[in-house]
Amino acid sequence: MYNKKYIQQADVYKKEDNKQDRVKNVYWGEVISIEDETEGGRIKVRIDGLDNQIKNTNLAECYPLMPKFFHIYPVKGEIVRIILEDVRYPQRGRYWIGSIISQLQKITFDNRFSALSTTNAAISQPQPAPSTFPDAEGVYPKIEDVAILGRKNTDIILRERDIEMRAGQHELVNNLKLNKSNPASIRLSFDITTGLTETVSSNIHMADKIALISHDGIPKYKAAQLDAADRDKIFSEAHPLGRGDVIVDALELLRKAIIEHVHPYSGVPVDKSGIVIDLEKVDFTQLLQKNIVIN
Repeated sequence: MYNKKYIQQADVYKKEDNKQDRVKNVYWGEVISIEDETEGGRIKVRIDGLDNQIKNTNLAECYPLMPKFFHIYPVKGEIVRIILEDVRYPQRGRYWIGSIISQLQKITFDNRFSALSTTNAAISQPQPAPSTFPDAEGVYPKIEDVAILGRKNTDIILRERDIEMRAGQHELVNNLKLNKSNPASIRLSFDITTGLTETVSSNIHMADKIALISHDGIPKYKAAQLDAADRDKIFSEAHPLGRGDVIVDALELLRKAIIEHVHPYSGVPVDKSGIVIDLEKVDFTQLLQKNIVIN
């Protein structure tokens, strides 16, 4: 039956086949192993019906369909789609694409029982959509967005004239509740003014702590592979950034104190009144933004 070809005609609406059962070449399979000494993306997948009598160690290798420019591996126990190069030889020429994730709230891991819940091969019902949870608004991209989602609380969302890169977008133990207290984000926006004739661009960085580090700055820090200890070192040693407007206000007080201060007569300390009293009240530690540092 594999040698009988489909009959193709110029008119696509008059295409006929050979009346035989159609050949299936796309399957669902469970990921058994992602170990590959070449790190080339080869994995082992068990396909029901084709691999029932085969041990895990003897499963055929499956090759990635995604180009190396986009790096993603499935997790053991997840489901992927398998395309057979030649259905006559199902144990060779297997290609995988996935993981198959049923819904956004399952992005960390979706097991074989729920992954197919939104497909024609479903064996369980899907969960309610994230948009039905009021606290989840803003956690996941909208239908019209283009996005890249990490497995564990990270994403990049491309909206209309707006790009946002986030870490910690949802609460630590609830991926259906927006983190409104301390997500780390970089947001690039290109807005059109009310008159629709001018534009304004903005770049906003938000986090509990922010560091702007130069490789040639003083002190110097590691240039790559920073871990939590390296980050702690930067925030404890680097120089706090100054609050410009507060610095200017303090300098103005200093200038007025120098110009306007009064001595009762020569050799006697300055009269502590007016501008001098105001200067004594200044808390110079408020000049520093200790959570934004530079080197």
